[in-house]
Amino acid sequence: MKLIPIILFYLLIMNTSQFEGTEITIPKDKNFICSHGDKLVVGENNKEIFLRGFCYSGFSYFSPGVPNKVEESVYSDLVQMNMNTVRLSLSYNLFYESNAPWEYKPSIWEWINSHVLLAKKYNVYLILQLTQVEGAQFTPIPNMPFDYRIWEKENIQDNFISLWVEIAKRYNQEDHIAGYSIFCEPVCSETIEQWMGLANKTIEKIREVDKNHIIFVERAYGEYETRRELTDMEIPAMDAYFKIDDNNVVYEFYFFETDDYTHQYASWRPELQKSTMYPDSNTIITYHEKNGRKKEFRFDKEYLEFYLKKQIAFGKSEKVPMSVWGFGLTKNCYQDQNGGLLWMNDVIELFNRYHLNWTIFYNSPSFGISDNVEVKRLIQENLK
Repeated sequence: MKLIPIILFYLLIMNTSQFEGTEITIPKDKNFICSHGDKLVVGENNKEIFLRGFCYSGFSYFSPGVPNKVEESVYSDLVQMNMNTVRLSLSYNLFYESNAPWEYKPSIWEWINSHVLLAKKYNVYLILQLTQVEGAQFTPIPNMPFDYRIWEKENIQDNFISLWVEIAKRYNQEDHIAGYSIFCEPVCSETIEQWMGLANKTIEKIREVDKNHIIFVERAYGEYETRRELTDMEIPAMDAYFKIDDNNVVYEFYFFETDDYTHQYASWRPELQKSTMYPDSNTIITYHEKNGRKKEFRFDKEYLEFYLKKQIAFGKSEKVPMSVWGFGLTKNCYQDQNGGLLWMNDVIELFNRYHLNWTIFYNSPSFGISDNVEVKRLIQENLK
């Protein structure tokens, strides 16, 4: 008989959302964002919310163990542009050295805490994203070898999981953190099942200490050590995603269509050292999925919409929320008649039309918009 008052007590102080997978129980005095079908909602009344803002790099690839300076201007810029989210891009080196993965650096917690204080001051949200993972280097960069040890070394996977558990333990009650993006741009040494296995194990361990936060899970971009940019064949997006047995999950991808345009003159892409334009009716794009027929498009908004709909088909099929974690253009796209502002306007209009969450590169040396007044004004107008 004494159990009844206790149950009633918890029902009064807690707001519980039941999902197919993990049961998410949210303290009533907190405003955690959570998924609800294919939407994100917040508060007792499940008010729909879109997470839109900046992808802010917390480190330099030339010194990945040293955090970038905390700048309040990032947050004032954000709210002035009618946005509400800062995605903090992190490297494992900020937390530990490979020869001592169990010794976390006190400085990184102080750095994250400084961003939490700014998020509270400006009433916005953070997403913590592990962009550089130990034993994972899948980007074609001259003089930087590929590294697929994350899929093959159990101790490195243990380091990865332990780090996320430590982050989740420290911030499980912080409702100005929207969630955790656990692995950026996975490319597998064998099949996508490698990423599926690691993602499920990691999320299971996170949920032991934190049932409050969204987990962001990115699609796979390649199998058998072959990234999509290095082949003329796409992995069908429906095969590149997998459903997690936890319904407080957002599924995400990046958007740089096409690389030939968005990455023009990128220092790490020697084959793209030339100017291209958008739109360009003379540029013919051949889209070819594995085991599928080839399709040809002119480089225009119709193609961008086609490619975007391919990426979000998983969300529509599974009725789950989706997000574009990163997009942008190299600075040359905005020069002369190259059409950078047109591309940006078309892409943001499409993202908003299809009710996507998104973050744009802010302080990236190659893609950042922090010093681009015209792009900032364009975004502000699109988010009125």
